[in-house]
Amino acid sequence: MSSGRQRSFTRFKPKPVRGQGHWPLMLAVASVLFGAGCDVAPRTEPDQNDEKVARPGTASEWAELARTQNHRLQLLDLFTTAGTITIDMRDDEDRLQREQADHRIWRGGASKSAIKISKLGSTLVSAAWNGPRWWIFDESGDEVTLQVRSIDARSTARGTDRLLAPPILMAMIGLVPFPATAPEDFVGVGDGFRFTLRGIEVGDGGERVFFPGNAEILVRRPLDGPASVRLRDESGAEVAWSELTRVDSVDRIGSPPGAWPRVPHRIEIHRDRGERLVMSLDAPLAGGRISDRLFDLDVQIERSNPVRIDEIRGLEEE
Repeated sequence: MSSGRQRSFTRFKPKPVRGQGHWPLMLAVASVLFGAGCDVAPRTEPDQNDEKVARPGTASEWAELARTQNHRLQLLDLFTTAGTITIDMRDDEDRLQREQADHRIWRGGASKSAIKISKLGSTLVSAAWNGPRWWIFDESGDEVTLQVRSIDARSTARGTDRLLAPPILMAMIGLVPFPATAPEDFVGVGDGFRFTLRGIEVGDGGERVFFPGNAEILVRRPLDGPASVRLRDESGAEVAWSELTRVDSVDRIGSPPGAWPRVPHRIEIHRDRGERLVMSLDAPLAGGRISDRLFDLDVQIERSNPVRIDEIRGLEEE
């Protein structure tokens, strides 16, 4: 990184820039999708499967479930999609407000992903992950700012701002690998399964990404992947929960239609008090070409020319 740019090793809180009309939308995206540092009360509504009798899952059932999910992710290694985002968020007077924007998502393998959110052709926020670290550019103001985070246990173990991490977003939309060994709470529920992931292995180097709490996953049809993901903090309170619906096959270049992977085409991420974010995945494609420049931080810095870089490598520097 250029030595001429400012680096701050304190927690970064961007401020609105005068004359920028898209700032409320950027705040809405951050708050509803990523938590924005707010405490969220546990969800009290019962899941439709909670009333069914749960039974212990077997080792063979987990082996087949993990094999199916991880094979699905292999078919989605090079995955792109675009669509719309609708955000329902409460304002300072507790009134629900609605904002809309467009998004693009890229998945470049087990440890590479990126998302861009824009409105009327102007980028508001872009984030990416390349294994060792992840970053987010705030491009909603007149000047671009950048946050960089190291992906290691110390810098991802706590803090709701960790929900900004693209690997956490990938988990919330169901693109998360399942470990070889079944979780302790793996149970069969109705025709599906439920279990909790407390960490996920990503990348060829074995980097371990920890959720800020736990992710409870419900799978109804193994070929479809997760049907819902509930992210909880250490106290058990729900930070956010996602519902993944309208599952359909994805065109995959080089594979016959019968071998195409399946993904949800509608994603709802909920928070407390009726706040939610709805994402559509329109015309997703797997097996295509994705530029490595999306996951190259130096290239993205050169593109955006941020005036401030906030870099945190570990908790000891916060």
